[in-house]
Amino acid sequence: MKYFILVLLSTILTGAAHAHPDHVETGMQHEAAAMAAAAADFLATLDEGQRARVLFALDDREAREGWSNLPTLRAPRVGLQIATLNAEQRVALHGLLARSLSSEGYSDAMHIMSLESLGRARIETAIAERGEDMPDEMRARAQAAMAAANPENYWIRIFGDPASGTWSLVLDGHHLAVTSTVVDGRITFAPVFLGNNPQTMPSGVFAGRRSLQHELDRVADLMASLDESQLAELVQSQDRSDASEFAGPGWVPDMDADAVGLSAADLSADQMLMLHAAIREFIGVATMASADARLAQIEAGGLEALHLAWWGDHDDLSEPFMLRISGPSLHIDFAREGQSGDANHFHIVIRDPSNDYGENWLRTHYEEAHGDE
Repeated sequence: MKYFILVLLSTILTGAAHAHPDHVETGMQHEAAAMAAAAADFLATLDEGQRARVLFALDDREAREGWSNLPTLRAPRVGLQIATLNAEQRVALHGLLARSLSSEGYSDAMHIMSLESLGRARIETAIAERGEDMPDEMRARAQAAMAAANPENYWIRIFGDPASGTWSLVLDGHHLAVTSTVVDGRITFAPVFLGNNPQTMPSGVFAGRRSLQHELDRVADLMASLDESQLAELVQSQDRSDASEFAGPGWVPDMDADAVGLSAADLSADQMLMLHAAIREFIGVATMASADARLAQIEAGGLEALHLAWWGDHDDLSEPFMLRISGPSLHIDFAREGQSGDANHFHIVIRDPSNDYGENWLRTHYEEAHGDE
């Protein structure tokens, strides 16, 4: 059995994670072309004013990096709001999103957006229960929050010209932000933010329905496999509130910082397989060939170069925690938010310290394309 695991691990880490040898390059070129065509179809449905709102210069860093996981009431967005689109435009937009995300990523995004209806219903119920006892100022704030909690309150931004082959797409709203960047037929998805509240539906006709569950399951499998010496290296604090700053908007990697936590080099062969599976789950929002390329990039740097750190209760994963998986080309923060006994709320961010927002690719592209200008 141990021999089988070692052979399987060797197969995965030497590149056989890809179904076909030529899939990555050819597959990404196909995906990039399909994304560009879907973007053209979407843009063709828009009027002049809508095009002006959705299109940005590729070097507009403020707009590209201005995503947030917060509700739009607390963090206003720019771009084109889904709520403003007619039926034809929505059909074309979902054609673009379906082409720009994996089946897993598209499903996750749609579920996250749909949870806004539940948030809206909770606020509406709270207003009704307070009735005339609710002060006017509090009622006004609650009504504004209720209006913002809307599955259509998500925003699209397109940077550059999709027809040029070098451009970027941002989908942004509460608990959801995906930046995909295409450069000369290559696609990267970083940063990506995925969240939910609730993670598991507590009641009603959809009671028990979950989102981002497989990410949790993969992490739980790995955590359950660790021995005491590994946990001693991994766990930085039993208190979630002691965690390092979550790598959200504005985060800049410190490439010179000392690694923190358990080195993946200290994992057993089967634990390394579990880590590999967890990483594959986290990056699965990306299109198939793009995810394969991302995985190959991480593998090329060596999984043993990664470090894992944990803050919070490591025995009971229903309690608040944060896991960090970090390395030269991968940074994942996975947090269960909330209070003890009521932590039905996830935040996940996936970043690439070596190429966030495709900046490394874009820099090379500009140098090669415009170096003599």
